[in-house]
Amino acid sequence: MKLLPTQIDETSLTAFGEEARALLVRHDYAVLASRFGYALAYDRPPAAALEVDFMSAVASPIAVASGAYLPPAITVKYFSPNTTGLFAVIECPVPVADKAAVLLELIVSGEDEEKHITVEDISGVAA
Repeated sequence: MKLLPTQIDETSLTAFGEEARALLVRHDYAVLASRFGYALAYDRPPAAALEVDFMSAVASPIAVASGAYLPPAITVKYFSPNTTGLFAVIECPVPVADKAAVLLELIVSGEDEEKHITVEDISGVAA
């Protein structure tokens, strides 16, 4: 999805993360794929790829610290200036069980004023 120059601040990016996380929690893979795309879809239909990758991540979720509130906080991290076009990553922990979550990551990339946001990955604990 193309972003406006006014949508690259932390508040706006956090709101996009909340939207994407809500779509994933509702298992609305079609709207998530339509709205944000999926960088790791490869040759798979994006909605189907999101579903398969989410279910795979759910099979080995990340442990959430005891006493952590759910849903865990979304974080926005900006990259240092670079030649790859990477601008920011939005990390969205998605609760999947008591004290367990998967990580939904969105990436913001682009040149100058033209930026795009895309679902980058859905992951659990590395095997």
